[in-house]
Amino acid sequence: MTKHRTEPRISVNKLAQYITSRATRQNQILRNAKFPPDYITTYYREAAEAISLFIASEMTDFAILDRAIANLNQKPADHIQETRRIAGNIDAIEKFGGMLDEIDFNGAMPKLGAQTAPHLKISNVSVSVRPEITLHSKRKGSSAVGGIKLHFPVTEPLDAEQAGYVSAMMYSFCDHHLHQTGAPLPQNCIVLDIASQTAYPGVKAVTRRLNDIKSACTQIASLWPSITQ
Repeated sequence: MTKHRTEPRISVNKLAQYITSRATRQNQILRNAKFPPDYITTYYREAAEAISLFIASEMTDFAILDRAIANLNQKPADHIQETRRIAGNIDAIEKFGGMLDEIDFNGAMPKLGAQTAPHLKISNVSVSVRPEITLHSKRKGSSAVGGIKLHFPVTEPLDAEQAGYVSAMMYSFCDHHLHQTGAPLPQNCIVLDIASQTAYPGVKAVTRRLNDIKSACTQIASLWPSITQ
């Protein structure tokens, strides 16, 4: 029996793409969200772990990236799909290494994000946000928090508009689930698109984007029962 999700659930990056896509692409996004392929969540696992650890080191421990690439090169592959996945992870780490000068934490301290995190509930849709990195700083004597979200797929890079929606949802996530560590700081809700080697700074104007996101989630919740493979 094909695995499927009975309740509306989508990742933050896919939701951003949904908002900016045409109907045909929206339908595809929702089908994959309701009937998720097994490989989707694990495809860039090694790259995400290595990049997150490196950023948490304040981007000083380059051995983390070198070691990850060496381990991937030695990893056995039983089939062509696994060979491609390994190559994709190596390529992602190498591309990340070429965009370091683009990344600015605005003086914040990076820390590894939680391995598991609560979802953001928007209009009856569970949105998986989980920043890979949280950013901690002081503003006018008070604690502030933000985060970094990674995006990997080569065939589906994020553009500036989509990254803006991801940033806005990270702001909302920080407001709802990380408020105990500080007030959410919009400019520190950063998106790193690895495939295009683009670092998108956090957006300051989140209200309009959050309204768009709420409308999209209302639509997703209403469509969810009718989605078939």
